[in-house]
Amino acid sequence: MSEKVKCEICDRTFKDADGLSQHNAAKHASSDKHMHHKSKKSGKIIFILIIISILGFIIWSINGAITESNSCKTAPVTEINIGTHQDVKLHIHSELRIVIDGEEQFIPANIGVLPGIMRPVHTHDATGEIHMEGPCQRDFKVGEFFQVWGKEFSSQCIFDKCIDKGELKIIVNGIQNNEFENYIMRDDDNIVIEYKSTLPS
Repeated sequence: MSEKVKCEICDRTFKDADGLSQHNAAKHASSDKHMHHKSKKSGKIIFILIIISILGFIIWSINGAITESNSCKTAPVTEINIGTHQDVKLHIHSELRIVIDGEEQFIPANIGVLPGIMRPVHTHDATGEIHMEGPCQRDFKVGEFFQVWGKEFSSQCIFDKCIDKGELKIIVNGIQNNEFENYIMRDDDNIVIEYKSTLPS
């Protein structure tokens, strides 16, 4: 005597596998089709959701890159942190000398460099070499270097020496310049800021 079999869908019992097979063909064929259709539909939905997620990530990444690039071009120099020297799109240098009453002034190493922070305009040593680096192409002015340094420089003053008691000049590559703090530093520029007292301090 053959062993009885049970339908897993409706729980009916049949005397053999043939009976169950006929039962499934007659009663549950549409259910199988429905399940298959449902499964196909679920697969399509998952696929569409994956595509939407990928597109969303791409759009978010592009938008982030554009925002970061715009921020790099417009943010104050004292608020930009270039971190390490990785992925820089700008890396140029200018030489700066400051001479007050014939005496060369000391320009320290590591202006704009702190633990975990590096400003796009900075020094690494005390030679007067100014490094201009950043994740985007951007112009940097002499005045921005002084902002990072935390010192005064304008057409009126260098440090605490002002034109009410002396004469102030900026000389770029041997030629006197009238832009002072607004002069845009270029690669290999040689910049000299000179102050000569005309009145007693």
